[in-house]
Amino acid sequence: MHKAAALLKFAEVDALLAAGSKDVNTGDVLDQTPLTLLARNHYDNEDVPKAVAMIEKLLAAGAALVDEEGKMKRDKYGDSLLHLAAMASGRNGPAVIKALVDALPTGGPYTKVQLVSARCKNFGNTALHWATLNGNVEACRLLIEAGTRLDRLNRQKESILDYANKYEHVKLKAKYEGLMK
Repeated sequence: MHKAAALLKFAEVDALLAAGSKDVNTGDVLDQTPLTLLARNHYDNEDVPKAVAMIEKLLAAGAALVDEEGKMKRDKYGDSLLHLAAMASGRNGPAVIKALVDALPTGGPYTKVQLVSARCKNFGNTALHWATLNGNVEACRLLIEAGTRLDRLNRQKESILDYANKYEHVKLKAKYEGLMK
């Protein structure tokens, strides 16, 4: 399931699902599920809509964005699907992030704001930090509209505004300065 999903092989995924495969939530040795691979992969522009369609297919088949406790699922590196999608937003644009944000559960123990504002384990970055590093204005807009807390600092005590300055993303710097007043 993992390889077929990541390589956007719809017929193979359909056959696996039809055969009763329950691998949509199974992690590999790095606790990466098929959704994890889709979120982190860097697709060519023409393949991004296919990746979104595969995400939607797996979600419809029961793939989960959150764990049993209601927190964002993470791989062994401590990255959630949103972190990975934001890391790949420089290549994939905002479409994968949008698909994931739109599918976030409501009514669980954690609010959407808490889910989109979660920090990754290694660097302490939020998905918004990663999207800012990539300079993807639209991905950043989606995360902000989803309620990402703008005041979160990473392990180096850097804000999203610090990242916009550090990586010389002038449009994001101006946007964040306006939002953080």
